[in-house]
Amino acid sequence: MERLPIAVALVALALIGAGAVAQDAAPAPPPPGPGLTLINERCGFCHPVGQVFQLRRTPDAWAATVQQMAARGAELSPEEIGVITDYLAKNYAPPPAAK
Repeated sequence: MERLPIAVALVALALIGAGAVAQDAAPAPPPPGPGLTLINERCGFCHPVGQVFQLRRTPDAWAATVQQMAARGAELSPEEIGVITDYLAKNYAPPPAAK
């Protein structure tokens, strides 16, 4: 009979631990800014905007990606392309290389 309360306690601890890990794994919301506003307004017509925030690219790669999206029909002025590219390059660059 003593095993049941111990088993229940162990299961509860495991579930609490799993919840903590799941919370740590949740992505942070994108930082505010004019680039975010444009992404939310213009990029969601073709794909979920959350897809954008899962990527990490160099500034040149972001510039090429945004330019490619404009070529595919995203309605962006040259100025808006620059705002989006700058936002993504600043906030969604690859992590620095480990030394």
